[in-house]
Amino acid sequence: MPENTQIERVATTPSGMQLLAELSRKVTDPQAAIEIAKQIVDLETKWEEMRQSRDRFDWEKLERQAKVEFAEAFKKFKDDAPRILKTKHVYFESKKADSPATSYYHVELDKACELLIPALLKVGITHRWKCTDLPGGMTRVTCFLRHRLGYEEEGASLAGPADQSGGKNPIQGVGSSTSYLERYTFLATCGIVASNTDNDGNLPGMTQGEADIHIAAIRAEEDAVKVMAAWTKAIESAKKFTPPDYRAMTIYTEARDERLKELRKSK
Repeated sequence: MPENTQIERVATTPSGMQLLAELSRKVTDPQAAIEIAKQIVDLETKWEEMRQSRDRFDWEKLERQAKVEFAEAFKKFKDDAPRILKTKHVYFESKKADSPATSYYHVELDKACELLIPALLKVGITHRWKCTDLPGGMTRVTCFLRHRLGYEEEGASLAGPADQSGGKNPIQGVGSSTSYLERYTFLATCGIVASNTDNDGNLPGMTQGEADIHIAAIRAEEDAVKVMAAWTKAIESAKKFTPPDYRAMTIYTEARDERLKELRKSK
């Protein structure tokens, strides 16, 4: 062995259980050996309880920390959350002559997600949905938010029947209903209240009279090029506000598409 090689001996102190086990092997009295064995079992049991208690404490500490981190992250998200507008216009005439037409705006899930998901990811939060089939053809959708440290919070939960409007088949009906439930549970879990217009909260925006003038101008044109010109003028008028009137822009675009479709059919 080379002279410069040194061997370090690490002295280890036997544990209490090891000493008792060694002692029990040397004791000749059977009764004494039994008592020592009982002590060994008791020590091992108490040691395991202490270890589990320590692990439980560590886990609860991590869980508390994760909850605090989630709360702080969600507050950051809420402080800078994007505005969600009801941009999808739904309109259809009533089948009854004496009943008014149905007209309303709602949030489009894909557009809401495009805005909310990056804002959530920025603070380390992701989302998921859980769908559950219920009796009577009902579907329940529950939204969850999960922080990067592992804490997951259950959010809003809504249930509804399959959407049977528009001649949908059963699968399409379930899909439509599920999409509707996902849209609103996601917004509710994020604590987002969608605005009917972009001038909610006394922000400037198009008046109904101004919007009607632009819509009428778009629908009055008899040429596709002129329709596009009228639409461009309407869009520019909506952009002059801060923030731009996105709802008006959506209405103008729908009026443009409807008019272009009418012109194509008339040829």
